[in-house]
Amino acid sequence: MTMKWERRKKNLVTTPEGTTGPLPVDFVRLVEETLTQGLEDGLIAIREIHPESGFHAGGAIYENEILLAITLTQGPTQISATTVFGSADYDPNTEKPALMEILSACLDATGSVFQHYLDPAFPERIAQIADQSLGALEEAPFQWSPLKSENHPKIEVHVKIDKSNPVLDALTEDWLKKNDPNYREESGKNPDQTEKEAEDFLGERLDAIQGRKGGKGGNTPPGLH
Repeated sequence: MTMKWERRKKNLVTTPEGTTGPLPVDFVRLVEETLTQGLEDGLIAIREIHPESGFHAGGAIYENEILLAITLTQGPTQISATTVFGSADYDPNTEKPALMEILSACLDATGSVFQHYLDPAFPERIAQIADQSLGALEEAPFQWSPLKSENHPKIEVHVKIDKSNPVLDALTEDWLKKNDPNYREESGKNPDQTEKEAEDFLGERLDAIQGRKGGKGGNTPPGLH
């Protein structure tokens, strides 16, 4: 599904939206599964406040940018949600860094922000992210902010957090697609990626997220500067 994401980089003029295509469905699904498993304790804690909380992922591959968006919803009937975006430069004409490396870096970055706020050792952070107000989040990257990654030191990822709910936007788009005869969903070319490659990739990211558990909690999401 094509979404009009809020981008960090300006659109190019070679295509209407500067987009190559949405992230592969299999990749998106595995991102959701990875975060659900890796941050299980935090989800259990926030579900005491919002029982139907869960992760939903999306994003796009643009001609000059990779964008990953991960949303923590409070349930299918709730408007309120928290979305963390990860953005990195991308050049399809160069071999390095490879597409999968950039996606990996974006997942590590967005995952680390959620890990900060879903740490059961800090219940005040759970309460902050459960709140409907963006202002309740302390030391949050409200504007695009660079985040350091130990696993991908050569890839600069920028993160941003807000209270948008792309899941509801997607439902609206689905309704338009089914009911508006003038609606046309733009097509794009998906990157060449097999499901097995995605599974291997997400498995590594799950290990990385779980490996960070038990670390000392700071006052800001790790890596932000």
